[in-house]
Amino acid sequence: MKNFKSSYLKITSTIFIVLMLLVSLSSAALAADDVLKVRAINGADISTMDPAYYYGDEELNIDLSFYSKLIRFKAASSEWELDAAEEFEVSDDGKVIEFKLREGIQFHHGYGELTTEDVKFSFERIADPDNNSPYKNDWATLEEVEIIDRYRGRIILSEPYAPLFTQTLAYNPGSIISKKAYQEKGDNFATNPVGSGPYYWEDWDPGEKITLNRFEDYFGDLPDFRRIEIYPISEVRMAEIALDAGELNSTQISYDSFAIYNQRADINVEQVAVTRQVYLGFNMQEEPFKDKNVRKAIRYAVNVDEILQGAYNNIAARANSSIVEGVLGHWEAALQYELDLEKARGYLAKAGYEDGFQTELVVPVREPLPEAGQIIRQQLLEIGIDAKIQMTDSSFDYLSESRSNMHLQDWGPTLDPDRWTKWWHSDHIGSWNFKNYSNPEYDSLVEAAILELDQDKRAELYIEQQKILDEDVSAVWISHGAHLQASQEHIKPVFLTQRSQYRYWEIAE
Repeated sequence: MKNFKSSYLKITSTIFIVLMLLVSLSSAALAADDVLKVRAINGADISTMDPAYYYGDEELNIDLSFYSKLIRFKAASSEWELDAAEEFEVSDDGKVIEFKLREGIQFHHGYGELTTEDVKFSFERIADPDNNSPYKNDWATLEEVEIIDRYRGRIILSEPYAPLFTQTLAYNPGSIISKKAYQEKGDNFATNPVGSGPYYWEDWDPGEKITLNRFEDYFGDLPDFRRIEIYPISEVRMAEIALDAGELNSTQISYDSFAIYNQRADINVEQVAVTRQVYLGFNMQEEPFKDKNVRKAIRYAVNVDEILQGAYNNIAARANSSIVEGVLGHWEAALQYELDLEKARGYLAKAGYEDGFQTELVVPVREPLPEAGQIIRQQLLEIGIDAKIQMTDSSFDYLSESRSNMHLQDWGPTLDPDRWTKWWHSDHIGSWNFKNYSNPEYDSLVEAAILELDQDKRAELYIEQQKILDEDVSAVWISHGAHLQASQEHIKPVFLTQRSQYRYWEIAE
């Protein structure tokens, strides 16, 4: 009852937010070309803006426009370019990166100039195991950041780290925070952050709105929008209502609404190929899912094509393994498992569950996972598995606390293959490894892949990892998703993988 009440209150709150948005904002304000009003990614609010402790998509989305990094990704590209660094040189052995900062980069809110001391503080803080950052392994081989002078420094590694440029430096583990601000604010830094990017933190009304303002003293090109208002509207249908009323400039839309919006002359719709993992996972250290025969039974009982049709309107493509096509290590020859109820019942009987069993299926509220969860529930009933659905606003919080038996997961890794497979590593049991999956051979391959600089050899290591996950039936792979974004005709979002970066949004001519 508690969880039902929480979900009910969340939906009620969402409707209230949309109604207030529709009523309270004036037409003149909404017509302002230099204000962007947008739904948060997946409608999710943030929990922190400390880059050492992000758990949500929207936090990283804001981060990419809020904090400077030594290097960043180019707009709509997987290639990186210099950001806070004006010089950047890697040694032949890959163990030393020497950099020189641009002079005069200013932190927000008067916290002074960004220096090498801030770089050292930011990187070593995440790498320090005592700080228990979930991203500490992104600095797994960091020995130290050596300060040469105010603007020059060296990143010194014990071993070359293959994902350094595609995962660490260009994403939140490479975000440079103000050491002075962090030491002054302490725990309050998480909700009153200080960066040096093109936008600064104006205000956060939890559950209702996040406001970013353009930082006029930003060292680079200023973005088109003077202010960004981000609304965590969890129900995508409510966001579509706000878009239709002109109270949002842009929002993710549902799979069912794609054809409707795609026919409107006043709306631009973009279908973005995204880097996501959608899968059905198990707690593999608890009965009944500890028995691989049970997991095999479920793999043959779940009709993935039916899920893609019923929940994704056949817009998202099927996934047969962990890593999406286009990312290094994609396993093109992965096996595709089809519905076979006879095999499913046979594996259940082999495990001693001829009559099935009851369990829990945790499903995040974000679209279209509730629909996918209901379809899976009905499919499992065919072999006697009664999976009671538990809806949750935060699958990370819920699964971290409960270690539930079965769960639907939908999340977006980076452009580097490490993030696609590392969360099955034993070290992440108790945090991101909700599956409680542990395999020493798999762990060794994960560890070897981050040190392998030869891209062909590295790709093979990731394929071997996926073969082990397949053999162990670690998950039922469903899709890599699709992102559908509808925007008013004067708005042009520019996407980087599955995330739109506010720095790059444009006012269309």
